[in-house]
Amino acid sequence: MKVERELSARKFTSYSDKEAFVQGVFSNVAKHYDIMNTILSFHQDAYWRRFAVKQLGLQPGNRLLDVACGTGMLTKEALRQEPTLSVEALDFSPEMLQHGEQRLAKAGLLDRVNLVEGDAMSLPYHKDSFDCAMSAFALRNVPDVMQALKEMKRVVKPGGRVVTLELAKPTAFGFKQLYYLYFEHILPVLGKLSKDNSSYAWLPESLRRYPHQSQVLTMFEEAGYKEATYYELTGGIVAVHVGVVPEEV
Repeated sequence: MKVERELSARKFTSYSDKEAFVQGVFSNVAKHYDIMNTILSFHQDAYWRRFAVKQLGLQPGNRLLDVACGTGMLTKEALRQEPTLSVEALDFSPEMLQHGEQRLAKAGLLDRVNLVEGDAMSLPYHKDSFDCAMSAFALRNVPDVMQALKEMKRVVKPGGRVVTLELAKPTAFGFKQLYYLYFEHILPVLGKLSKDNSSYAWLPESLRRYPHQSQVLTMFEEAGYKEATYYELTGGIVAVHVGVVPEEV
């Protein structure tokens, strides 16, 4: 439990400090990221992605941004639902992008996707560049959630949707206790089995530091989104937040 205690006590002194730490985590887990996600989510992750993508309201020919695209699983689901999309898939981890490129190439989708190494805190795109934007399991890991939300809002056209999928904090009695038992005691064992205890110890620690889904909704509203709402899935294990970019006044 030494690693867990060290992470719990760790304070990030700057944007770059947390960014460097998290980048190291994802570089370490890139090779087995997808299979571990499926195991840790009890095979619910595919359903979560399907639900999240549906909230985008995709239309033929839309230009879509996938922020912190990881290994391309969410991008792949978006193209399954709307094959005519053009997707910019951005991540700050070269290792994750490499695995994403392999996945998308195997699926014959690379002609629809441009993979970009970049920072969610400062997206390398002009204002109103996309019809919509999405992100999965990124907000817990960015240095500043509000900045990430504002950046996605900046690059999406008025009327477009921004959808995020993220771990959440269940509140139902009994389920809540089982959830945290799993995260705090069983997950570290799985991390040890994967021989990457420190990276998987970050998962429960990042959730502990992350706001409740109702607070994230408030952040969507404060960032300037209209019609902001969220959906809890699988007993509140994850939450999908949706916001619409308002028309300029």
